[in-house]
Amino acid sequence: MYKNRKFNKNLKQTTNNQTVSKRNLNVIDENTTIKIAKTTDASGTSHSRRTSFGSNNENEFNVDAFNSEENIPASQEPTQRYLSQRSIAASLTRTQSRGNTTRPPNTYFEMVLMKSGALLDEGDNFVLSCDHVAFVSKFREILMKSQNYPDNIEMFKTGLSDALATKPKLTQKLLSGCTINMPGEESVYQSQNSMMVNFLMIGFLCDHVLDILLDKAEKIACGSNKNLTDNNVPLLTLLLAQMRNITLSHGTVINERIHSIFEKANPSARMEIIASAEFIIEPSKHDEFVQLLLDNIAESKDFFNPVIMQCLIHLNLTPHMQGKIRNKILSYIKESQNQHTLLPVVIQFLLKILNEDNDESVRELVNTLREILIYLNDISVIEKHSEVFNHIEQGLIRSKKFYTLWQKKISGLPPVEFKSIDFMILLLLIYIKEDNSMYIENIIRRRIKLEHITVEIIFDICDKYGVALEKLTNILMQILHNFLKEKHKSVVNFARASYCILFKIDAAIQKDIIKKLLELTYDRSLQNMTNLALELLTDLHREYAKEVRNWGMLLLPLIDRLNEMSLSQTRMVMKLLCCIAFPEPGFHECTPLQDQIDMLVKKQLISRVPLIKKQGIIGGVQLVDSIARVEKTYIEMDDLETTFNTASDLPDGRGKMAANYIERIRSSIMHCPESLALFFDELASICVAGPHDNANKGYLLDKPLVIWLCEVMTYYFQDYFISEDTTDNISDIQVSLQKCLNSQNTETEESEVTMIAINISEAVLKPSHQALKSALVLAPLFNFVRVLHFIRYEGSLIQINALLGCAIILPTFFDDVNFESIFRDYDEQTQKKILDIYFHCVNWIRETVSSFSTQHDELIKNQVLIRLADLIQIEAKVRRLLVICPVDYMPPLCQYITAYRNANSANKSGGRRRPATNNAKGGRSRSGTHQTETEATIFNETNANNLTEAETTANLIGLSKPKTINNKTNFNVLYNAKEVYRQMDSNVMLILNENLNIKYPFPNECIGKEIGLPEFRFLLTDLVYKVESITGVQQIQTEEHFQYIAKPFAFISDLSQFLKKIVKNMEMISSAITNQLEKVNTVYSHPDLFTEEINYLKVCLGLCLRLLNAYFSWPEFIEPRKSGVLKDSFETIIGKSTTQSLNLAKEVFDKLLSYEYSVLDLKAALNLYHLVGTIKSLSKPDSNTDLMEEMEKGIHNLCRNFLQRKWFHYEGSLEKGSICNIYLNELVKGFLRNCTFSRQKKILNIISRDLQHLNSKEGTLKEFPNFKKANFPIMFRGCCEILLSFLNEAISNNEIDSHDKLKKWEKSCDILNMLLKIVQTLDIPRNSSLFLKYAHLYIKLVLQHGVIVLEDYLRGDTERISEFLKSLQNITRYLHNLCCHSKTKKNSAIVNQIPFLRETVENLVFRIKAILTGHKCASVLNISVLKNKDLDGAEILSQTVSLTSASRGDSDEEIPEDDSSVEETILGQNDMHDTTHDGSTYRTRNRSKSNSRSKCY
Repeated sequence: MYKNRKFNKNLKQTTNNQTVSKRNLNVIDENTTIKIAKTTDASGTSHSRRTSFGSNNENEFNVDAFNSEENIPASQEPTQRYLSQRSIAASLTRTQSRGNTTRPPNTYFEMVLMKSGALLDEGDNFVLSCDHVAFVSKFREILMKSQNYPDNIEMFKTGLSDALATKPKLTQKLLSGCTINMPGEESVYQSQNSMMVNFLMIGFLCDHVLDILLDKAEKIACGSNKNLTDNNVPLLTLLLAQMRNITLSHGTVINERIHSIFEKANPSARMEIIASAEFIIEPSKHDEFVQLLLDNIAESKDFFNPVIMQCLIHLNLTPHMQGKIRNKILSYIKESQNQHTLLPVVIQFLLKILNEDNDESVRELVNTLREILIYLNDISVIEKHSEVFNHIEQGLIRSKKFYTLWQKKISGLPPVEFKSIDFMILLLLIYIKEDNSMYIENIIRRRIKLEHITVEIIFDICDKYGVALEKLTNILMQILHNFLKEKHKSVVNFARASYCILFKIDAAIQKDIIKKLLELTYDRSLQNMTNLALELLTDLHREYAKEVRNWGMLLLPLIDRLNEMSLSQTRMVMKLLCCIAFPEPGFHECTPLQDQIDMLVKKQLISRVPLIKKQGIIGGVQLVDSIARVEKTYIEMDDLETTFNTASDLPDGRGKMAANYIERIRSSIMHCPESLALFFDELASICVAGPHDNANKGYLLDKPLVIWLCEVMTYYFQDYFISEDTTDNISDIQVSLQKCLNSQNTETEESEVTMIAINISEAVLKPSHQALKSALVLAPLFNFVRVLHFIRYEGSLIQINALLGCAIILPTFFDDVNFESIFRDYDEQTQKKILDIYFHCVNWIRETVSSFSTQHDELIKNQVLIRLADLIQIEAKVRRLLVICPVDYMPPLCQYITAYRNANSANKSGGRRRPATNNAKGGRSRSGTHQTETEATIFNETNANNLTEAETTANLIGLSKPKTINNKTNFNVLYNAKEVYRQMDSNVMLILNENLNIKYPFPNECIGKEIGLPEFRFLLTDLVYKVESITGVQQIQTEEHFQYIAKPFAFISDLSQFLKKIVKNMEMISSAITNQLEKVNTVYSHPDLFTEEINYLKVCLGLCLRLLNAYFSWPEFIEPRKSGVLKDSFETIIGKSTTQSLNLAKEVFDKLLSYEYSVLDLKAALNLYHLVGTIKSLSKPDSNTDLMEEMEKGIHNLCRNFLQRKWFHYEGSLEKGSICNIYLNELVKGFLRNCTFSRQKKILNIISRDLQHLNSKEGTLKEFPNFKKANFPIMFRGCCEILLSFLNEAISNNEIDSHDKLKKWEKSCDILNMLLKIVQTLDIPRNSSLFLKYAHLYIKLVLQHGVIVLEDYLRGDTERISEFLKSLQNITRYLHNLCCHSKTKKNSAIVNQIPFLRETVENLVFRIKAILTGHKCASVLNISVLKNKDLDGAEILSQTVSLTSASRGDSDEEIPEDDSSVEETILGQNDMHDTTHDGSTYRTRNRSKSNSRSKCY
């Protein structure tokens, strides 16, 4: 009754409203949206116009009207009933149209939505008056409480299907997020959930809605329906997105339907399905979906696109499926050559495997990533590298196992497989974990020493990974900074070259590099560090002058440290600062720096401290050089007649400013001969610098300045040193004109030319009070004069060519046969002055030979060759006089730019005493010797070692009188400690163009026309000293006299032009030696092989090999810009030109190996070995692996042949002594390098067979006759080192499985036992200490890596494990006996190692015991205290004191020091992470010694 009354009331009210308004109804468009503005009443409440009916009764009426269905007869069909409801709702709407703008629902679907609280026409999405939970609850209630439930569900499905099919606007609203506008709240927010999600939240409605969505998606995917909405939103994507919340409950249905839809879908629809697969496919079905993709998308180029890869990243795939995709990725990357834009996404997908945390999977991931990154190392993916490295960095941070395994992979890579990407990963590992930096630095350092890492990797990194390198730059800079402090030459050269490469990247790096180098200049912890930093700064300025100039003020603190620097360091600093302060014309000058330099030079020049004054000279000359560099052209013919009397006559400009500085310097030092000599040498050095100098940018010195200097200096020389008067007696010494060559050409020369002479005797015996007349100034002043003439007259010295052949005023007995007897008749002071005359004469001739070797006139060439023969003869006389001269005699100063080391600090072999011989450490480097600095001494710039073994130095006799030779020639060294002469100019190499005559004695008729073997040896020795003086060049011998090379690149370029002549002469010498060998049937001990002629041939061949090795070891050859010079040099060696550079190094290698037969002395053999090794290092490591292996095998065979040959001294005696052992040690390293286990066994078997021959003192090994009992530890140590190094390499090789590793351990232990038998057979204490050291390292390797392998095979193959432990037990027991024996004998070398060895063995014992206990077989190992026994097995009852070994002199028992590289490699691995059993913790190496209790000793 109540409902009927309420219905009747409402019906009446509706009828009245129909009567009031009879207007025509508006047409309802369901696809349009009604814009309804919100209004606010006085209370601030927001309302909509459609809800303001004017009274509460009207609101109640509207709600009741929508909620009532009882007025429709139940007998009516649902459709008729809905039409009745619609007619009632329409009539109600029309009656209220004046006050209500809400349209009535057109379908039952819309009515239910409106009754649930949804506004259908608000914007582009539905507006809900409540949250989603309340809406779903009300919506469910309306559907379920309907009288027609569940029939009304079909009506709802019909309405929903019609809406999705015919109403795109409503479809978009259903699939888009709703707007929540709750009454009473001011905020309106957008929800992510759509209306369709609300439907799917209702259980009885979910299946029906899902079917509708899938049907709609299928129609769109197959192309029957439009896929895009009016706003260009993909409709298929919206449809699929609705299913994400029901994936778990309806996963099977969705998966089946999606599979069928995907197979029918068009390509674009497939991509949309793939993009949504992450949300709509059940995780357990992801593998099936990916298989679906693989089956339907066959082409790799279609499969690998951003959509699919992003989908694969987020799918939950099994390891098997990931492996299939990884293989497909590798195949695709190798097939595709251009498009690699998906690389970051591919990397991101591959890193998914880290979720498994499985060793094998992660190891496979490392190999896959590395293979991809190596293959894609090209220009096309540079922009993607930063993103790729970001993904890899995240993976390394996330997985410790991934970090450790990649680190192990890189540390164990073979040399030819190490790439630039590996270097980048190492930097990234340090960036992630700085605590591991020391170990990774050791990896890099070791590979640089072994030449596995070259500068080409840094070039490749800068070119390919510039963007990714930005955040790793600080790491790389710190590593290079540490490498600069290394003692190993190759490591330092790598750091230097890397700095030069990195400097060009950006300004921040430039500033950082300069600051670090400036910091190194203050570092006094290591010798030569300041020199190294300054040289590197100079190199940077030469290559990048403009960039360094921008940071010039950062170098200002160098001025404050000049008082702590040597002269050579001062020269580098001032040259750098002056070039920045006074740049080439056209660039802005640095005025503040100019003022500082000007003030500094003035203060230094007025100082009374000699060293500071000389610093002022050097700084002033460098300032002159920078100021006067203004010319672009050479002096022309028109300038030859120009003259300037004084500096004030010069035109205004920078040239006149430089002249004023020169006058100021000269006036401040005019009373000091040494300072004047230094001044002239410095001026000559800056004048020599030409347009090839990069720092000067091709600018030459000011022309008027050169003309003025040429006239002034020529006048000084002519006035002070050229004499036309002959004096018979000076200070009671008879003198005369000698060595005159001009008298031979009186017909063509003027008479006064033959009368001029260089008055050396008067300058020495009657020194003048004028400094310019001092004999010390003679050679430097002439050097400066000839340089000025060379510049002014375009390379011609015609104005001064008479000085080459002019006479020299010398003592009359100078060329007397009995000059030694006459020399003894004088007192000691006179003897010293006479020797000074000889030295000054040699220095004068050296200057003239160097100067005039540039001239092309035939007469001049002949005089140069004659002067060269005279020079060798005079030097031989000086060598003989030094033997009988006073002990305290010191040669006069002669070289001022690089002053020689004081001979007093060297061994005094020149006096009347037995010369000292070098001990085993006599071959140490310059940095290891004590040096004192005087005014003319420069730190570490000259080193002259005496390596002779005779009581007196040998004589070199003149070529014109070969019959007067009484003493044997010393072929070991050309110069002794006190034979310090003036450095010859690099132009002396021009004499190599003359033909070589290998006849000895040299025919008199050939003097002046050809060069003989002594002259060739002289020239080669000088060139070797020059090349080896260049920083970074390999230095093998110990007797070098280091020289000053101002422009290394220019010198190397010039020397390359003479390689053809050197190689030709070397072939001639080799052929002569080979012919002589054939005559004696290759009997190396035959007396005919030790004649003077053959010895000269052997020395010259060795010098040629040494020169070539020094030349090719120039570190800058590895730079790409120098590759042209290197290629030309290779072509010169092989004698042909080729465009194929791949096999060029191999051809040079093979040709050099052909000289093996001609090498007859050990020093030459060492030079050949190092030369072929240098050629191998210059070949591309990754160019051809087979070629590299062939070259390595060739080196092995070469060293083996050399070791199997007996070596003899030049006198015919067997080679022996400490120097011989040094050479043999180098050959042993080459023979055993990279030696496999099988080859090691063969060598040890041969050695063991020949041990019986070592029982006697002079007995030698039959296979290696150079080794006897005294020096056998050299061979034994080499075998120990190669065992450890090869085992470590085998362990690090990740390609070997566990079974192979166990076999490696067995083989290595067998070899160690073979070494033990050798130690027990021969009673050599040195062998025992060596065995203890390397056995200790072997046990450490067992602890680190071997125990894990043993544990893996303990159950499966117990017999092999038992045999291995027994073999290892033999070693540990011997070590115990050795330590006990050494304690008794007080052998400190072994006793000091006992605590460390004891701790290592204890760790091994307890680790083995723990493993056996874990496998329930602990009873097989019994730990007990061993008895103390000696090496003979006798029990030690008490420790007695024995004699300690005393050091001996130069004997066969002195062998080179141990190589620490193997030990560093083993010990460095203790910081590595072990993830085989416990990936979350590191294994510690050291245990507290306080907890260590000996169970073995």
